[in-house]
Amino acid sequence: MNTNALIGRRAALVGAGLVAASLVPLANAQAPAVQTAPAPEEADVLVLGAGLSGLCCARRLHDAGRRVVVLEARDRVGGRNYFAPVGDHRLELGGQFIGPTQSAARALIAELGLKLQPVFTDATRIWELADQRLEFGNARPPLPWAALLDMPHLMGRINALADDVGATAPWAHPTAAALDAVTTSTWLAEHAYTKTATDLVVCGLRAIFGADPAEFSPLFLANYVAQGDSFEMLTNTKGGAQDSIIIGGSQQMSQRLAAMVGDGVRVGDAVAHVEQLSDAVQVTTLAGRQFRAARAVIAMPPYAANKIVFTPDLPVARRDLQARAGMGRYYKLIVTYERAFWREAGFSGEVASVRGPIVAAYDDQAADGTPAILGFIGGNAASAWAAWDEAGRREAALRCLARWFGDAAMRPLAFGYHDWCADWRQAGAPVMVLPPGVLSRSGAALRAPVGRLHWAGTETAEKWTGYMDGAVRAGDAAAHAVLAA
Repeated sequence: MNTNALIGRRAALVGAGLVAASLVPLANAQAPAVQTAPAPEEADVLVLGAGLSGLCCARRLHDAGRRVVVLEARDRVGGRNYFAPVGDHRLELGGQFIGPTQSAARALIAELGLKLQPVFTDATRIWELADQRLEFGNARPPLPWAALLDMPHLMGRINALADDVGATAPWAHPTAAALDAVTTSTWLAEHAYTKTATDLVVCGLRAIFGADPAEFSPLFLANYVAQGDSFEMLTNTKGGAQDSIIIGGSQQMSQRLAAMVGDGVRVGDAVAHVEQLSDAVQVTTLAGRQFRAARAVIAMPPYAANKIVFTPDLPVARRDLQARAGMGRYYKLIVTYERAFWREAGFSGEVASVRGPIVAAYDDQAADGTPAILGFIGGNAASAWAAWDEAGRREAALRCLARWFGDAAMRPLAFGYHDWCADWRQAGAPVMVLPPGVLSRSGAALRAPVGRLHWAGTETAEKWTGYMDGAVRAGDAAAHAVLAA
């Protein structure tokens, strides 16, 4: 009889109580140690994502007496709010603007004891076309007469379509499939009369979405504009979505909310697997930590959620949405200077540029008053800028500013930017961009719970999607849904 057979036979006899266990020859081998996985950490609700929306949701649940654990892949809270060093100062390299009709964000700012400061606008603005520079103040821009008529006509058509499609359920519109079957480029070609008006709208869309109109449908555009009140509201500074900033930085909102939630906020460990059990949700992180709760809120862009493995698999519509919901191509840059020479020259710092690479710029400043210019590079302009090396990017950006404000722009104190496309957790900013065909087909899955899973993040808001206000609204809505469930 061979050794293995002998061991097997004697093991059977030991099991029957016929041979003492100590007599079973195991060739002095040590039995492998049994690795017992630690029990999952228990909570009432798990919130995946410590951006503004996730932390608003967690705070509401915490205040309602629920035990909440928030899991965040980054080593910080705030998500797309990012207050970071630029030279010797800290400035906003993420979302920062607050508009006058963004009541949810404004209420939270007041509740947290933060203050708003209007963006400087009381000076000359610049519109830079492909072959022309326009300077104007509060009066209407000195466009050629045809474009001067076409601009309000075109924006009026966009606003009328937005009113028709609505903010909450664009997929239910009678012509949703047709509006979602073409690109916004095609729609603009059919409704604009002049290249100048089209170029200016495209410039605005690059700043709003970080994408060009060939990348999304008129249905997506109309729904987004409806959520932001009007096209003018989305693009305007004074009285519009870029009206004010939070003194000291918008990331303070997330930091103060995280302090309210306490030790339930865990950073630096990305979620890898979400499993729905019969009576709970179990989450495993890349580091192997496990958490279990009655419900979970996924507070991240759909594209980021697509990096998580779900068991059982998500419904087809939700999978389709997550797989197709890309993010805008976006850089945000900050350039600081010894003095605000553009103000001295009579300029507000506000620019919209068709030439680029900076497609939109605004006056900014550090907490100690050090003047700065902030700029957005989005859409196709971002793709072109990405191809240059660091020296080329800096040179192109500074020469763009010098083209607008003079040679003093070539002598900054510091130059910094954040490449949101390189952030593997969401791969772009400021908001998801749905290509034609997705919103009408799978849009209803955006907010619909899946079993014990709920969705948050600014993309799920019914008003001010893509903005901090939308993040606050979506987080509060998810908390209410969880509490009701």
